[in-house]
Amino acid sequence: MSDLPLLILGGSYAGLLAAARLRRKVPKARILLIADQGHFQQRVRWHEALAGRRVKRAALAPLLARAGVEFLQARISAWDPAARQVEVQTLQGPRIIAYRGLICALGSVSQGSQLPGAEYLWQLSFDQPLAARHAELQQLAARGGRLLVIGNGLTGVECASELAQRFRGLQVSLLGSQEPLRGFCREAREHAERRLRQLQVTLLRGRVRCLQADAAQLEDGRLLSADRLLWCGGLRANPLLLESGLPLTPEGRLRVGADLRVEGYDHLWAAGDCSAATLTDGQLLRLSCATALPSGGHAGEAMGDWLQGRQPQPFAFAYMLRCLSLGRGDGIWQLTDARDRAQSRWLGGWRAALIKWMLCTLVWVAPRWELSLGRAIYHWPRTVLDKESI
Repeated sequence: MSDLPLLILGGSYAGLLAAARLRRKVPKARILLIADQGHFQQRVRWHEALAGRRVKRAALAPLLARAGVEFLQARISAWDPAARQVEVQTLQGPRIIAYRGLICALGSVSQGSQLPGAEYLWQLSFDQPLAARHAELQQLAARGGRLLVIGNGLTGVECASELAQRFRGLQVSLLGSQEPLRGFCREAREHAERRLRQLQVTLLRGRVRCLQADAAQLEDGRLLSADRLLWCGGLRANPLLLESGLPLTPEGRLRVGADLRVEGYDHLWAAGDCSAATLTDGQLLRLSCATALPSGGHAGEAMGDWLQGRQPQPFAFAYMLRCLSLGRGDGIWQLTDARDRAQSRWLGGWRAALIKWMLCTLVWVAPRWELSLGRAIYHWPRTVLDKESI
């Protein structure tokens, strides 16, 4: 058993920081990271790539090799936790890999794929060609075409503002079932709405029932016509987990204990969007890179403690802020309490845009530097919630 590798499934924020922290804990162990993509990409900046801006990416194989971590680009087709093995599809064919311990950091997928007519959606995902989408948006803008952005949370607001600023002739509408940016204070929301209207983004309210090639049918019967439909309406855990037989929440996320170990399994941990990690008061963490990095780092450290016969520490995390961009040169920085509730302190304009850029840079360089240097560079807030904050 000791000759078998320690597996990490997923090569994004959580998986990479898990690999870095696990390597620091167990310098001589064999670690194998499996991902279906060959590059680490900045998912939080895909809206910029859609607008035609260059977004950096890093090849996973040489990045992981600096830390002595093996990499296999493959699609996971089956997972048998009881037998401690996964089946993967590589370019050379199927392969079964047995493991000693595993960290699941498979991330999330778009909820839009569950809607009737989902084949008509544009989505911010690995398998959609953003460069080709950018070229088509240029053509749409040249003839005054219409783009409907579905979902008015952080991603939707960022996409609508970025694309409206970049493609001046494009008619951009932003659709949501509730008011935009509900997790922000009133003044910050008003700032965002002013900015969106300044960019001539039309704000719409409604919930999508089904999709057509050139329209979205709403639950109230309205039909919203558009040349292209862009889904920004939320994420769900990787559907592979549904077939694993592991304990899941109703949202499809892996149930975990205080140290992020999967319930009922002493050798499995879950991190990032596929983990039902909570704050110390039991509040479920939202899907984001802000929680993926801390949970990935903790899972790597916890597995390292387990391998060395030590009791892993409970996962401790607290929210501090939220940030988003509103095109180039504007944004919002929102202070929150430890439970992610908006406080009255916020910033807008270029200062907030600069903070957002700095945070995007941090989540890009932190896992890469830790793998290269073998040192813990990224530190997350670990405030313990008291009774007054609950």
